[in-house]
Amino acid sequence: MPLSIRWRLTIGIAAAIIVTLIVILVTLRLALGGILEGDLDDDLSRDTGLVSAHVALLGSLEDRDKVQELVDGLSVGGPGAGFIVVIRDSEGEALASAAGIPAGSLGLTQAEIETVLRGKTLSRTVTIGEDERIRVRTSRLSIGREVAGIVQVGEDAELTSHPLDRLQTVLLAEGIGGVFLALIIGYWLARGAVRPLQRVIDVAAEIEASDLSRRIGARSSPAEVQALAETFDAMLERLDAAFQQQRNFVLDMSHELRTPLTALRGNIDVLLMDEALDAETRSHLERMSAEVGRMIRLASNLLYLAHAETGRIPDSRPVELDVLCLEVYRQMKDLRPDIRFRLGHEDQVTVQGDRDLLKQAVLNLVDNSLKYTPAGGGVTLSLYHDAGQARIEVKDTGPGISPEQIPLIFKRFYRAGGDRRTTGGAGIGLAISDWIARAHGGEIQVSSELGKGSTFTVVLPVDGHTAI
Repeated sequence: MPLSIRWRLTIGIAAAIIVTLIVILVTLRLALGGILEGDLDDDLSRDTGLVSAHVALLGSLEDRDKVQELVDGLSVGGPGAGFIVVIRDSEGEALASAAGIPAGSLGLTQAEIETVLRGKTLSRTVTIGEDERIRVRTSRLSIGREVAGIVQVGEDAELTSHPLDRLQTVLLAEGIGGVFLALIIGYWLARGAVRPLQRVIDVAAEIEASDLSRRIGARSSPAEVQALAETFDAMLERLDAAFQQQRNFVLDMSHELRTPLTALRGNIDVLLMDEALDAETRSHLERMSAEVGRMIRLASNLLYLAHAETGRIPDSRPVELDVLCLEVYRQMKDLRPDIRFRLGHEDQVTVQGDRDLLKQAVLNLVDNSLKYTPAGGGVTLSLYHDAGQARIEVKDTGPGISPEQIPLIFKRFYRAGGDRRTTGGAGIGLAISDWIARAHGGEIQVSSELGKGSTFTVVLPVDGHTAI
């Protein structure tokens, strides 16, 4: 799952702070290390001058005992405390060295000896024993105007590394705390930065095709979010206008179609009343009447679809469902002569609602069952009254509906099986019935088994009860 913008900003801020802290730590350690090492070399330079002055007082390096005595007197505490001294002759051989310091550990190569004797000073860090690090300064030793030998003065290198280690520990501890603080502050800043975007998301999630009146109106938001909100609002304006035009067109066309279709069916029914009609003509007229009836139902569904999109609130009047179901049976019983359509159980139930809408819902369910039930099958329309609810049940012996398709059949223009050329219709009947049931505080329940048929049940509240 991709990270949200909030967490990406938080992690980005924290990563930037971590990198900055690392750069500061490395730079500070290198810079401070160079400064401390330079200060230590300056101290060693002064110590070298002090040793050279004492050697000059001796006058020569021939008396090794005096030279060793001088070195012992100048070397304070040996390695790890004060400074140490090693005196060599011009060949690099050690004449005297501080106690505990193997002269060989500070040995010089022939090239280094020649370099020092030419007057250059060498500074380096050497390791004595396992972990004893000493900073050593090697210089030429002169007595009068003559070069007498080489002097090496050293001090504990930990004098520079210890402060650096302590500083590094402090910086690491503060860095870890800074990272946690950066995560908290970064998350807080990121949450504030994406809050206007969250409003855009919330408004977009609440918008439906039936209600495009919502607007974001992010006037006080950042410029980028405000531009996004204004673009989104402008798109909603265009969509709202387009949907309104569509609704007006559907309403107008539905009204315009129903009048001539009703007149046409009435004329056909008048012709069918003529007993002198031959069988073939009567058959043609009956098929024409059925097709005109189907077109009237389609026009009615389109009209109700437009009402659903406008959020129409149904009328609330007493409706006798048993009478309504009987009317549906009489209207639909001749639609499929090859199917056994009958009335089943029938209680007397009265609900509050819009009679035309409720009748259309039951007509759509019956029409759907008749449409998908094969020849020789059966459709049963029943009405029950129990537990403060009215249940209108339409049961068929059709092919059934798979569990995966049941959640989809109430979507507009969805067809569970076949296509419009084989089954007819536009795929909006069940969607209209579902809207009508919900508009009356009820629902439509579906149970189906492949190969055995389906049962559609309209559950409506009775006497103030709420449908479950």
